[in-house]
Amino acid sequence: MSNIVKLNTRNKTAVRDRALVALLQGEVIVVAGEHGYLYLCDAFNQIAVGRLHELRGDQPGIAAQVLIGKVNAVSGLATDFDSDWQKVVSAFWPGLLTIQLAPQAALSWDLGDGRALAEFAVRVPQREFLLSLLAKSGPLAAASAAIAGQAPNRDITYIPAMPSEVVLLVDEGVLPEGPASTVLRREKIGGPLVAQRVGAISLEQLQEVLPTIVAQKP
Repeated sequence: MSNIVKLNTRNKTAVRDRALVALLQGEVIVVAGEHGYLYLCDAFNQIAVGRLHELRGDQPGIAAQVLIGKVNAVSGLATDFDSDWQKVVSAFWPGLLTIQLAPQAALSWDLGDGRALAEFAVRVPQREFLLSLLAKSGPLAAASAAIAGQAPNRDITYIPAMPSEVVLLVDEGVLPEGPASTVLRREKIGGPLVAQRVGAISLEQLQEVLPTIVAQKP
């Protein structure tokens, strides 16, 4: 059975189920994001997360992003998801908005930072197949399916992993070019939300929803 499966309207459910089995078995898979293919694995499987970082050649201490399928999943992961965050994500999720939150102390995960970081990055992506997978899988650790420091791969042909290293690559064709996600965080308790990186969503768009959001100081 080939590791590369071309997604079409007839096989979406079968491919999703195959992806779920691979994730449950602790494997790393490749699935399309909005503007680049992603390595994905179970966010709570530390061995799988470690393999994800090895595939990318990440330096020690790099944390994977977390993808979830719906907004209400955040409350089980973070301690500081308040009304300000709720307003913003209600407006821009699913989509290219990444938010940095403080993790629940009881979470049994290590996203690659040895649990040393006080924050984790999370978002709900806007990609049909990926969302259908997340609806069944729960939180997934994610990183660009490219060598660390290189541009995202929009064509699955150029994924650097060897066939033996990834049990499933879901081919959705050449993905469109597009901007990176906008990243928001809160620098201090009680402080405003800060646009750490402005990408697909502008500061002006954010401030239309929550006027107190500010740009990161140079």
